[in-house]
Amino acid sequence: MNRHSTGASFLRADPVAGPARAWRDGARAPDPEDQVAILTIVRRNWRSILALGGVGFVLAIIYVATAPSIYTAKARVYIESRSSPVTARDTPGAATPLEIPEVESQVEYIRSEKIALAAVRRLGLSPTQDLAVPSHPLVAKVREAVGAVKLFVGHLIGLSPSHKTNGAESLEERQAGTVRENLEAARIGAAYVIEVGYSLDNPTTAAAVANAVADAYVATQLENRSQIWKVAGEWILPRLREMQQRASQASREAQTYKAEHAIIDLGKRGLVGEQQLEELNTAVATARSKTVDARATRDQIHMLLASDIADPGITEAFKDTVIIQLRKQYVDLVQRADDLKRRLGPDHAAVTTIQKDVLAAKQSLRAELERLAASLDRDYEVAKSREDSMTSAFDALISKTLVTSEARVKAKELDRAAETYDQIYTNLLSRYIDAVNQQSYPQPSAHVITSASVPERPSAPRGSLIVLLGVLVGAGLGVSGAFARHWFDRTIRAPGQLTGQGLPCLAALPELRREPGYRAALALAQNHASEALRPASVEAFKASVVRFMPQSVFVERLHSLKTHLLGNDRRGPVFAIGVTSVGGSTGKTTFASNFAQLLARSRSASSRILLIDADVRQATLSQLNQAADQHGLLDVLAGRCGTEEAVRHQLGDVRLLTCGSLLPGDPHFSDLMTPEAIAGLVQDERTHLDRIVVDLPAVDELPTLRPLLDMLDGMILVAEAGKTNIDDVVAAVHDLESAGCTVLGVVLNKTNATPAVRRGTIVDALVQRTASLKPAATPTRLARSWRRRPAADVTDSGASA
Repeated sequence: MNRHSTGASFLRADPVAGPARAWRDGARAPDPEDQVAILTIVRRNWRSILALGGVGFVLAIIYVATAPSIYTAKARVYIESRSSPVTARDTPGAATPLEIPEVESQVEYIRSEKIALAAVRRLGLSPTQDLAVPSHPLVAKVREAVGAVKLFVGHLIGLSPSHKTNGAESLEERQAGTVRENLEAARIGAAYVIEVGYSLDNPTTAAAVANAVADAYVATQLENRSQIWKVAGEWILPRLREMQQRASQASREAQTYKAEHAIIDLGKRGLVGEQQLEELNTAVATARSKTVDARATRDQIHMLLASDIADPGITEAFKDTVIIQLRKQYVDLVQRADDLKRRLGPDHAAVTTIQKDVLAAKQSLRAELERLAASLDRDYEVAKSREDSMTSAFDALISKTLVTSEARVKAKELDRAAETYDQIYTNLLSRYIDAVNQQSYPQPSAHVITSASVPERPSAPRGSLIVLLGVLVGAGLGVSGAFARHWFDRTIRAPGQLTGQGLPCLAALPELRREPGYRAALALAQNHASEALRPASVEAFKASVVRFMPQSVFVERLHSLKTHLLGNDRRGPVFAIGVTSVGGSTGKTTFASNFAQLLARSRSASSRILLIDADVRQATLSQLNQAADQHGLLDVLAGRCGTEEAVRHQLGDVRLLTCGSLLPGDPHFSDLMTPEAIAGLVQDERTHLDRIVVDLPAVDELPTLRPLLDMLDGMILVAEAGKTNIDDVVAAVHDLESAGCTVLGVVLNKTNATPAVRRGTIVDALVQRTASLKPAATPTRLARSWRRRPAADVTDSGASA
């Protein structure tokens, strides 16, 4: 997709439409202007290119011959790859290599005014000696002329030039400024080496200045490091004393606070109160367990006393020997009584006697259980009292421990503060010792590894390079001018531009407002006696020019278009025709409306031409006919009405299917336009219609109407003269054909044949010359675009209107 491509490129290409892709398939005539090769353009403009190249060559020779010789002396300085000496020891990351910004900062430091002034003082030159690079004589002449003009203008407006006093100090600073302007300093590759260069017409002086700058930088760095150590020692000493006092004070505050709050820390075991709390918690848990056991035993014996004391589980619940013995005697007596009652009868004297013994044994057992219950009640009370006392002591110890824990938090904060101050004091002491030791012998951070030598050959001007550059610049200007003329003005002005691009121009329609009799016809139509035949607006009048101005040039050219497009039966039936455009405001709707009316007027009054407004977003055709709120295409596709209900007689003998509208609950119009719905709509109309004309949106909006495009037999592309770019038209046609559509041709609308609208003569001559060189086979290829089936034998009569 080229840079002028439209949104139609997103349409799905029809895989079976290969043979029917019209004149774009196979050997299509490409854009003649695009087909002009670079060598062809150069060949046609070789005189101007050669002339400009010769001018550049001559100017370069003159420049090299008159330019003074400049010598460049270079020295190299090595930068130590470590950080500031004060922070170099015991500082994480201090010994890491220098970063690129740090080295670049040293480059800027070498270019600073301080280094330049130190270099000038090292040289000891006379104040009148000039250290500036001599300018080219021609450039000096131009500067002098500009200065003279400024003085003259200032004299005319009453401004007097300011005179500066030149003292000894100002001359030295001026020399330093000159050194700064002409000094060159740059890093060599990725190394920590900076190359210092100075250019001058005197090679000896240039080498002296470069060495002076390098030595001044090294000396300044050494002085800076010594000053850093000195300032660091002076700065650290008072803070060292202050930090010592703070560390001692913080330690005293921590110890005093612990003594005031009776904080005894056992280290990993915690505080003394916390250890006591842990032991008492264990004792409370043990007492609570004993209380629960005593209460459970007591409750169980009371339940036995409330029930039958002969329960078999009594011997398992209580391990008392007396109770076990009494329970055994009771059970034996009961068994003997049952045996005697079974053998002797219930009224026998022996049975009565043993029953008295059973009753006595039961009473003894109950008495023993009651004694045991009283003993368990006393044990429970003792356990409960012990649990309560230990719980109270535990709660009191918890309260005390919480208070101590809060105080311990404050004590820890004081301990941390004391440790922090002590650590800071230790670090400052180490830094102070280093500063004192290094003040006597500072280590340099830069070294001169290569001194500047006196250059033997001049570094400028480079004659061969300047001459070659002059020739290339001149030739480049010539080639640029040739291509600028070639690509100048890409808008469409005349049908020849379309045919020159291999595009069939169906008609060149004039602008309606420039038609003779336009105003009179408009006034007559607006004052028509019949309100039904009166146009609602000027645009509605333009949409019915076939009816109001049948003898106009616009209508005559529409007749010619119809004859070329539909007059030859050998081209096959073109039933459904779509009308689209490249961009907006091209007059697409006006053309579609008038074209449909023209087709209807050539038939009988049976209204067998259907005009469909498929521009869903704009609906311009529906608005021109004041039918925007009536049922239309979208309503038919949504199933709210039939085709016969939506079609209305409008625009003379034309049936109009308006755009319609979507209700809030309806899906998107692209979802309504399914292949089945569109096929049903067209198949119903093919039996009783002659033609269908569809007013489509612009090319970049066509991807949403894919099913509607599939039912069309051909597409007409409308372009506006003077505004539409030829590259956009070519891209639009290419995209439409890639989507499987048959492009019947292009209609150039709103043309102006008056002399006021003309193309540039140079570009026009180039295009015409290129078009004349093309082979004569183009019309045959153009004729293939008239129909979708390749078997038709067509002529080239419709190549242009």
